[in-house]
Amino acid sequence: MPELPEVETIRLGLQKKIVGLTIKKVEVKSPKSFIGESKIATGRKVLKVWRRAKILGIDLDKITLLFHLKMTGQLIYDDGQRFIGGHPTTDMKDEMPNSHTRLIFEFDDGSKLYFNDQRRFGWVKIIDNGQLRIDNFLNKLGPEPLEKSFTWQILKQNLLKHKKTPVKVALMDQSVVAGVGNIYANETCFIAKVDPRKKVGELSDEEFKSLHRGLVKSLQDGIKYGGASRAQFVDSDGHKGYFLDYAYVYGKDKYPCQKCKAEIKKIQLGGRGTFYCPHCQN
Repeated sequence: MPELPEVETIRLGLQKKIVGLTIKKVEVKSPKSFIGESKIATGRKVLKVWRRAKILGIDLDKITLLFHLKMTGQLIYDDGQRFIGGHPTTDMKDEMPNSHTRLIFEFDDGSKLYFNDQRRFGWVKIIDNGQLRIDNFLNKLGPEPLEKSFTWQILKQNLLKHKKTPVKVALMDQSVVAGVGNIYANETCFIAKVDPRKKVGELSDEEFKSLHRGLVKSLQDGIKYGGASRAQFVDSDGHKGYFLDYAYVYGKDKYPCQKCKAEIKKIQLGGRGTFYCPHCQN
């Protein structure tokens, strides 16, 4: 699933491309993927593209389109030069639409935005701007980790609601902190030098502070290097995401640790692959 840095990279790219354009047509090829009346979006100008956790929002006149890519969602914008983001597949660069295309947004300049989804778990939802602040899904999300108001004390307070949970698993709870998934939870624990298996209730204040620093750094690095879906992810300038080339532990099992040369180990925590250095995170 695309995490905060991947969705932020998509946001930055679409912000450059579609703000000021008007939606000419919305083609719904899979009704399950669109919540609301699609015709309401036609004839409206794109005012802003924003992100909340892993949710992408596109503000139009008086309404907003919310996008959630879930496990296999993709957004492909084509104005003659293709901008691709989301779950990597071999057909992302092929002719569009394809068999996985669920929605097509056509703009007044002839460009198109394709919402593709292999497993159909992702969705696009149309919502009145007046209802945006009371949307149940958005209100359940934790704080944005890259905002200045997000302090180590807030992270500690939210994590301590899960005292018996392994810290890496708790970091992935979207009510604790918004937008963090498996990749960046692994990287956060490594940077903080915290064993991912350690229970939240056993953490010291120094470890909470280190986790806060590690979380912010891992997410900033993810954005800097264009996301982790390097196989097919292409940003608005045509650059692929290379974050995994710079990752410390995620996907590096059996490789030597970049810091101490010990072998990176892989275990399962909360049903997800978990990577750590037994020396640095001891």
